[in-house]
Amino acid sequence: MLKFLSSALALLGLLGLTACQPSLNWRASQVEGSALRFELPCKPDKTVRTVNMAGQAFELAVAGCEADDAVWAVMSTQAVASVGREELIKGWRQATLQNMRAKDVQDVPWAPQKSALPGAVRIKAQGADPKGQALTAHAIWFSHLEGNQLRMVHAVVYQNNTKASKGQQSADQFIESFKLP
Repeated sequence: MLKFLSSALALLGLLGLTACQPSLNWRASQVEGSALRFELPCKPDKTVRTVNMAGQAFELAVAGCEADDAVWAVMSTQAVASVGREELIKGWRQATLQNMRAKDVQDVPWAPQKSALPGAVRIKAQGADPKGQALTAHAIWFSHLEGNQLRMVHAVVYQNNTKASKGQQSADQFIESFKLP
């Protein structure tokens, strides 16, 4: 899982270098095959990979881009409704924080839409990118039912700390844009 998250962060960073935009250009997007909608501040690159979480293989859909000196990413997977979602989300959160060498992790109050299942988490953390550059992450993890399947979602903004930006406001806009079916 750590290898995948590191690879995903590096891939999104590299893809973002070619798609860098001088300002935020918010646009509607969604996870393929899902009714989950959200906004990204740039045109996303998308991929699907098989990842191992908690000893199980999952198809992880990733959409992300780079804008305003930040990497914006949404990752989502489906599972049977009976899966141990709280344990999976806890492990996903831990892997993300380890990957960015997080310190000063703060839980941030957040009330996702009513259709989200209990156990949603929002954090803000300081850490470093794969090159060792300081960054701030604003991240959420949540799950909801889509028919008889469980949809698990992780969304994150990795903001470069070397450039002043409207970081918190932009991260809030991104996180609050999620629309559940």
